[in-house]
Amino acid sequence: MKFVINEQGGIIGYTNDPLANGPDVPEDFIEDNLDCYVVANDIASLDLSLLLAKAKKQGIVKIKLMAQKLIEATDWKLQRAKERDQGGWGTLSDIDHVLAERESIRRSSDAAEVSLNQLATIEEVQAFTWSVNVNVSPAMRLTRGEFLDRFTELETVNIVAAAETNATLKAWLLRMENGEWVIRNQAIPGLEALEIAGLLAPGRAAEILA
Repeated sequence: MKFVINEQGGIIGYTNDPLANGPDVPEDFIEDNLDCYVVANDIASLDLSLLLAKAKKQGIVKIKLMAQKLIEATDWKLQRAKERDQGGWGTLSDIDHVLAERESIRRSSDAAEVSLNQLATIEEVQAFTWSVNVNVSPAMRLTRGEFLDRFTELETVNIVAAAETNATLKAWLLRMENGEWVIRNQAIPGLEALEIAGLLAPGRAAEILA
């Protein structure tokens, strides 16, 4: 067999025609690796760097497909959590735990792709495996109502009264009241500021977000 060469000198196929002007096909030729053969001085050989790059590309495709399947396997969890929240039997926290599980899969697969690309041999690439090993903490959102209900009546009265003369506090309060939900770690600075201002007792910020 002989390789078929295009005008640019690249291999585009092979033929059994003995009169073809391409170089001979090596005895150990593997058709699946046709795109990894190169021609130099009228001799065709397997380019290991191209073969390695191809193996990495195929490995990344497998990682993406596995990640997709793992995420799809949690679809029922997310649907259940959303329906329970809508029905009043669950909370945003239930949804956030499932979202964190799905994000953990994404980040783990991203890390796996980086690790795979750093491998130096085809054998290492072919033996590469990965697992979901990147921990992602849930955002732990609260609905606006859930958040406001965690303040005592006296705390709420004092905070609202103080906001009348404190533009920064008023802006924070409006943000908390008008947002669809409150992400706990984003509320910490404001609550700690309320403690410093004496509008919340020491330790109340942690209790409200617990």
